Amino acid sequence: MVSFRSQATQEKEVSLKKINNFFISYIFIIFIVFSFSVKTLGNENINKKITNYLHNIKEFSSGFIQSNGKTIEEGKLYLKNNRLKINYISPSNIIIIITEKKGMYFNQDLEEVQYFNPRNSIAKIFFQIFFDKYFFNDANFHEKEKSLFISKTIIFESQEYNVTIIFEKSPLI
Repeated sequence: MVSFRSQATQEKEVSLKKINNFFISYIFIIFIVFSFSVKTLGNENINKKITNYLHNIKEFSSGFIQSNGKTIEEGKLYLKNNRLKINYISPSNIIIIITEKKGMYFNQDLEEVQYFNPRNSIAKIFFQIFFDKYFFNDANFHEKEKSLFISKTIIFESQEYNVTIIFEKSPLI
């Protein structure tokens, strides 16, 4: 017997793969734009300044680009009230909302919602960046032109992920 799957079923499967690919991809955040003044002081001082800065942020927004080496996705990241909202704008319209204990994935194109535990997914990285004061302890820091690059390798479920965060030191905004 030959079964034909509807387009909605196929799109749902693609959507589920999208969730998994989001949490199992290399996260590459580009141009987190805010005013951050850094001098060449050494990793320990830079680490302390960045950690203090991020822990004192009450509201934050940024554009980002994410790549797993095959595809490029872009969107906006918002932080407010200890909640992160990740709004993908290209190539799909997807909204992910994360608190410390709960996560929601909403595919606007398919009008489909899924809930997950961020502590059991790679999404916990976003919370660690803003709320874990030890997150940057083993990171590599280097300055280039008007930016500070922070790179870190994270192991999740026996797989390595490279995270690079780029801080613009003195934006012209």
